[in-house]
Amino acid sequence: MLQTARRIKINGHSISINKINVAGYVDSLAVVVRMYMEIVNVDVAFGVFCDSERNRCMVIGRSTVDGFDVGSIMRSMGGGGHPNAGAALLKSVNPAAVEDRINELVLGNQQVSVQISDLMTFPVITVPDDTPMKKVAEILKEKGCTGVPVLNDTKPVGMISRRDFRRIKKESQLKSPVKAFMTTKILTIEPGKSPMQAARLMMKHDIGRLPVVENNRIICIITRSDAMLYLYDLLPD
Repeated sequence: MLQTARRIKINGHSISINKINVAGYVDSLAVVVRMYMEIVNVDVAFGVFCDSERNRCMVIGRSTVDGFDVGSIMRSMGGGGHPNAGAALLKSVNPAAVEDRINELVLGNQQVSVQISDLMTFPVITVPDDTPMKKVAEILKEKGCTGVPVLNDTKPVGMISRRDFRRIKKESQLKSPVKAFMTTKILTIEPGKSPMQAARLMMKHDIGRLPVVENNRIICIITRSDAMLYLYDLLPD
């Protein structure tokens, strides 16, 4: 494989696709692809293992980057997997056609790089920082959401969630502005990031939503449910 290694660059990712002939059953092909990826120093590697006697090809893909969905490519070829690993067994196929098919999928004939922008929740529900807490509670109930970004003009300055209402000890505090109870340490994410990156960030900081910010403006929001439902859909049946 090393002698025939070649690399291509797509969307900033280095990718290598290699085809090799095998005879009969060969153990640990997934390990071979992983080692190959590390040795040739690429972000994504595909190994096409062709058994001419059995008239079949085993395709194995591995990735070290969140923004490239190997599993999507494998599912498009009748196999399965998740964003960082996948495989497909193809019977009665031309090995050259298999490599061409992978190239087509990698080059974008299928969506292989799912971004947050593909999962974002619209429209974005926000509240001004002088909104009374009673009004915020009504908005959360009416819209069926657990939290919203807080803005000063158009600038995000905090987040308010249902859990913040636990700090209200008396009814008169419901007249206080949301800025008195909001969380001021606001975490945001860019629209070009991956759902995996968003999910990791939300789990790390135990939050349920991330404002998606572009040019210092909130353009939408991604929730933990958005990210987890996407990842759940990647699981095999």
